[in-house]
Amino acid sequence: MIRDPFELLIIFFGVILISLFLEKRFAFAKQVSPVLLILFLTAFLSNTGIITNQSTFYDRLAGLTVPFAVCLLLFQVKLSDLKKAGIPMLVAFAVACVGTIAGVLLAGMLLNPFLVDVMGQNSWKIAGPFTGTYIGGSLNFFAVWDGLKIGQPSLLAAANAIDNLTFFPLFAIWMLLPERLMPYYPVSRKWQKSELNHLDITNKKPVSFKVMDIVTLTLVALSIMYLSGWLTDGVISRYLPHFPTILLITTFALIIAQFKFISRLEGATELGNISFYLFFTTVGAMINIQKAIMVSPVLFLYVIIIIVTHMIIIYGVGRLLKMDVKILTMASVATKSGPPVVLALANVKGWKSLLLPGMAMGLLGYAIGNYFGFGAAYLLKFLLGI
Repeated sequence: MIRDPFELLIIFFGVILISLFLEKRFAFAKQVSPVLLILFLTAFLSNTGIITNQSTFYDRLAGLTVPFAVCLLLFQVKLSDLKKAGIPMLVAFAVACVGTIAGVLLAGMLLNPFLVDVMGQNSWKIAGPFTGTYIGGSLNFFAVWDGLKIGQPSLLAAANAIDNLTFFPLFAIWMLLPERLMPYYPVSRKWQKSELNHLDITNKKPVSFKVMDIVTLTLVALSIMYLSGWLTDGVISRYLPHFPTILLITTFALIIAQFKFISRLEGATELGNISFYLFFTTVGAMINIQKAIMVSPVLFLYVIIIIVTHMIIIYGVGRLLKMDVKILTMASVATKSGPPVVLALANVKGWKSLLLPGMAMGLLGYAIGNYFGFGAAYLLKFLLGI
């Protein structure tokens, strides 16, 4: 059994390379994403005894890669882009967030007896990552999971797998539902807006990696991580012992992202993704496949309650406010899946005027997902009386 950290790191990069190769080469791999492939392959290696399933190296690597990735991916968020969204999209996005939080709280209260069997008195914490992912996407899911110190790699693997698998029926809803609802959704004049120029995605320039850009991004991200940890341990913990460092990291990264020198640097997305992939290898290595399968049914029901509540609220409130069903749909996409899926859906449906507003909301979700995740978790804890 392989236990040496250096040997494990070689294996982890090999797993990442294989997963990315499979995604690029085969259609089935594109459908499940590199994340699930990485989790499956490393879980296979650990559950068959090829690599160890417990190591302090895993904990150390996971503790570094998540905040590092969060910094790099948040460096792309420009709050000035909100002006591209317009009032209708902002309102729809707010309704979508309310729908997510309501769904998470409802699911948490209804299923708490079952979640207690899995998580004990920490059952309330599951609300955090699911709020994060249904407001800001997977970036927030893993950040909040790490910040709340949930641990339990098998539970994380099951939760992530279900979160990814439910994307397919969700995308089908976004594709098919708007046209069927349009006859019943008269649009009030106050929500109508003029066409906006849309992004030209046909001639995207390839990322040009520069050594100085990579070094600068790394230095800034590591500095933010160090400063946040120092402030949390040395100052904030005196007054708030359980304050999550990831919230400070998120705040500082968002502040730095507003400076032009950061936006001009190339490679933040790629570095952030590599960091997250390394995190997923540590999670996969610690998975107990049998336990992951056992907890999947309750998590699947948990997610279904969130989705149904989210959809009822966004389309129900949107109907009462007489909002455009296309804007409501795009807001729903922005909260759950972020800019990449917004871009895909807008182009497939031909909603070019909603591309920029939708992407702006997706970036806003990245920015606020962590805050709402922690807030929803502690609100559920209060409601449950834990």
